Formats: sequence, structure tokens, C-alpha cells
Amino acid sequence: MNGDGPDGGAGGSVPAVDPAARFAATPCNRLFGFRLRTRSATRVEIELPLRPEFLQEEGVVQGGILTALADTAAVWLLWPDLPADRTMTGVDASMRFLGAGRLDGGALLATATPLRVGTTIAVCESRIEQAQRLVAKGTFSFLLRQRPI
Repeated sequence: MNGDGPDGGAGGSVPAVDPAARFAATPCNRLFGFRLRTRSATRVEIELPLRPEFLQEEGVVQGGILTALADTAAVWLLWPDLPADRTMTGVDASMRFLGAGRLDGGALLATATPLRVGTTIAVCESRIEQAQRLVAKGTFSFLLRQRPI
């Protein structure tokens, strides 16, 4: 959620490239192995195949990994549709961990939908499921503003 845009960088303009290509090229997405499954202005699905490196002391997926996945889904719900002269910055996040993500349970799937998109504030909800079982749910708020010159 820090910084402007999906890769945390500031400045520049929203590229006129295919969102899926930009998603795949974003360093953080590559690091985690996030896969953009579907994207529209009303729904984003991002998959995360699990690796042992994502587990915490009790052998379940660490909460920060879940939060990064949920936040990324919320960002990609909004960011690709911003006009070139607008940018966004995360201003609030709230996560609820409702079940354990397990290495042997298959990939995690984050689904983000808009709760409200105004002219200055956007709020999105992200749900994370594993094998159709709810693992976590988050709400993410973003400040929408003019891109600095």
C-alpha cells in the first residue's frame, strides 16, 4: 500500500499497455508469484501458488503474505482504469484472518470488488479463499488524486 501505483513507485504515467503484461512485469508480483486470473473494473482475481517460504512458525501462511495478496488485488481493481493524470495512494487497510492457509490446500485466490469509488476516495474489499474456503477478508482505502507534475 505504500507509494503510488501498483509497484510502489512514484511519478510516471499510467502505461497504455495491457494490464496483464504490466501486472506480470511488476517486481513485487514476480517475487511473490502472483498470477492475474481475471480483471475488470468490478472484479479482480489473483492467484498465489503456495511455497514453503510463505509459512510461519505454526506451518500456515503468514499474515503479511495474505495482506500483500489482498492489497495487490485491490490495487489492480482500480489502478489500470485511472486516467493518465491521476494516481492513487493507499491510506488505510484492515484485515481479518478467518482461517489458515495451508501448503497442501492448493493455491490461494484473492478476489477484489469495489465498495465505493468516488472522486477522491476508493474503498475495496478483498476476499482470500483456498479451495473455496474463506481464509481472510480485507478492506483497503485509497486516496485518488492528481498525479504530481
